[in-house]
Amino acid sequence: MVPVFISYHDTEYFYILGGGWQKGTLYRAQVYDGDVTFTQLLDSKGSTACEFMNSKACQVKWAAQDSSHNHLIDLVLLELLPDNKQAHSYHLLILDNNFHLGDTFPKYIPKGSGDSFTVVTKTQENGTVTLHLRGMVFNPISAILYIWGNALLCSQDQGMSYLFFNGFPLDQMIKYFTLSYHGEFAFVTETEELWWGQEGVDQVMRVRPSLGWQAFSSLQALKGDSSYSMTHSLLTVFYDWDKQLQEVVYTVDSKGKGSVVKRELPVPEILSYSHFSTTPRKVHHLESFSAFSFPLTCPFFWEHMADLPHPEPYNRIQQYLTRPPLVPTSLGLQTTASLATYQGLLHHLLHLHSDYIMDIGNPVHNPTWRWWKDKVIYADYYFYMASNGVSSTGFNVEMGGYSRAYMSSEITFPDMVYLDRVSSFSFSIYIACGSAKHLSVEEKPRELSDINYIWLSAEVSNNHYIHVSVTRNELLNRGAVLYKVTVKDRGLFPGQVLAGEGLLAFNLLLRVSSSEMKCYQQKDQGIGLRGLHRVPIYIGCPPGNRLAFDITTTLEKCAYNNKRYFNCPKPDPIMPCFYYEDLFYPFFLIQDMVSGESERFLGSYTFKVVGGGAYSKDHIRLYTPEEVLMYNSLNYSSQRTLVWMFEDMDSSVNITKEGFVVMHGNTNNIRWMCQGNSPCGNMAAQSLEAPDYYFVVEVSNKGIDLSTYCDYALRFILHVHGFPLDPSRGLFYMLMTLATIVGILVCFIVYNCCGPGLKNLLKAAYQATKHKSHAEHESNVSLAPSIGDGVHRSRDSRQGLSLTSTN
Repeated sequence: MVPVFISYHDTEYFYILGGGWQKGTLYRAQVYDGDVTFTQLLDSKGSTACEFMNSKACQVKWAAQDSSHNHLIDLVLLELLPDNKQAHSYHLLILDNNFHLGDTFPKYIPKGSGDSFTVVTKTQENGTVTLHLRGMVFNPISAILYIWGNALLCSQDQGMSYLFFNGFPLDQMIKYFTLSYHGEFAFVTETEELWWGQEGVDQVMRVRPSLGWQAFSSLQALKGDSSYSMTHSLLTVFYDWDKQLQEVVYTVDSKGKGSVVKRELPVPEILSYSHFSTTPRKVHHLESFSAFSFPLTCPFFWEHMADLPHPEPYNRIQQYLTRPPLVPTSLGLQTTASLATYQGLLHHLLHLHSDYIMDIGNPVHNPTWRWWKDKVIYADYYFYMASNGVSSTGFNVEMGGYSRAYMSSEITFPDMVYLDRVSSFSFSIYIACGSAKHLSVEEKPRELSDINYIWLSAEVSNNHYIHVSVTRNELLNRGAVLYKVTVKDRGLFPGQVLAGEGLLAFNLLLRVSSSEMKCYQQKDQGIGLRGLHRVPIYIGCPPGNRLAFDITTTLEKCAYNNKRYFNCPKPDPIMPCFYYEDLFYPFFLIQDMVSGESERFLGSYTFKVVGGGAYSKDHIRLYTPEEVLMYNSLNYSSQRTLVWMFEDMDSSVNITKEGFVVMHGNTNNIRWMCQGNSPCGNMAAQSLEAPDYYFVVEVSNKGIDLSTYCDYALRFILHVHGFPLDPSRGLFYMLMTLATIVGILVCFIVYNCCGPGLKNLLKAAYQATKHKSHAEHESNVSLAPSIGDGVHRSRDSRQGLSLTSTN
């Protein structure tokens, strides 16, 4: 398996090379979100690399990936084994939908002169050592392909030509190769020799074994590092996140106990020891002592960066100030409780940072502002309690100790630079000649004080996208040269992308002539090389930029232009309301989350209602793509489905092919329409208040804004109230109201006009009914006794009859 160390569009890749009877097969594995997909590398005709070469005695030696052109290209290194039909050879294939054959590798390693690059040509004199290749790696930032074996090659044009490093001995075989992706590389041979080089420099240097390594290891042993005095075996070397070369060795002490040790390799310091060990020196004998001096091999005396801007807007690194709790004890040491609190605060700060993506622009860009805003007035009280040792926790957390640090006080050269469309980055390099001597082949070296031997060159990995201008200014009175360097984007990035995604990476190399591997400088971090500066340049949408709804300016402009502002009956401080009958003037901000600055968005964009719900946010739903077209596109205006309309429609207004109006930062007059067939049309009132509606609005500049590479897409909820009734529904409500009023009036008139007569009539009817019921009651009372006597007599007669019969 061959890994690809730089991901592409948040996807990891690695290659699987077949062995044995499958040594001609090659698969590419794609890892995204935990899912792994395997794809066999075939061309459009379904042929493998070996089938493309029409060879059966074929072996895939290595594979690499080129992502420098904003799409993936596979590079395949083939070895054709000797048989009856073919001789032994190596070939480089480039797979970009179809296989393409790169330049032919020479059979023998060409002879070079000195320690410079050797260009492979057909008329070149070849050596006697057969070329054997083992692997390769591609750097997408500098667009350089490295191929190694018993020689080290590089290609800067994707295999169309090759350059040989002549400093590498022909009797060595490279075992493995590692890139820092910041301009440096290192490799280890089969005999465990460690070599080091820089991109753009035509020589490689042996780090170990060397005189410099002997001096460095002796110094480390004197400082107490016992691993340098033990027997050791190299396991691997790699570059860490700090761009420092690290090695992992297996050491064995005097007692035979083994251990694995990781240690840093300061290559510039080791090379400086080698440089001074091999540089000829002069001995000066004086009266009381003797001294020796080294000739000056560096072509300049001093250099430094000048006119540097703050690095944060260019390297896009967001910084926070996080101070630990204050423990008011005599020792001032942190306790378990204070450390646990500090850890929790840091975790909560990261949570605030990730959640501080609001649709509505906040005038305060500090995510920690909402953290302390309600407790700032008690800060002095908390500090007083903690200082006197009477706080409940025993320590104090300073509210001002947790904040965003937008611009650092220390201005340094950025490690990387992000450029948007036609943006630029400028700085200066001051080079002082002093009393340095020119390293010349002439017998009498010339003084460099005339500054004619100090030159600065600028190299970019691809000048199609980047333009670099270098202006030379000679300071004769100081014996120095000031170079003004400006890096500018050409505006040729393809399309628009989201912030921080799909960036194109390039490499800028600034080189002072005749300074490679000859100029060393003592820095705070140790000894470093001078005269060579590398800057990775990323073209696209810089990370940390976002589009936000400027609610403050929108409210001000709406109230000013409409001469009024009607808020909702129940105001919401987070979501202000807008009146339906008023024109809507939306404004948007471009917020830089790194620098904390905001500016008005003046580009082109489309305004679309993509969802909504009546009466409450709980009723919101997103529309289908067909509904979005119907409710926003002018192509469907005849169907009476439009939700809104641009107020100033004339021939100068641009319209997309889908029928969406192209708006601009200062031309944004919107009239709410809500036609009959739209979702907000013909709404019924649920109470005495007018209906309201919650719109989900989407603003996007993709494909229509030529001022930026950023694909700004924003969705936010807009609350509109005061909707009028639909004419038909209003007519129905009016007729019902009129009918109710007419009925009430008729009843009132009838009551006043016919009231007395109707009252007497009702009274007479009532009296008659009452008299009739009284008469019936009296008749019932008079009949009751007679009916009772008859009953008793009947009972007695029947009883007497029963007695007579008994006797």
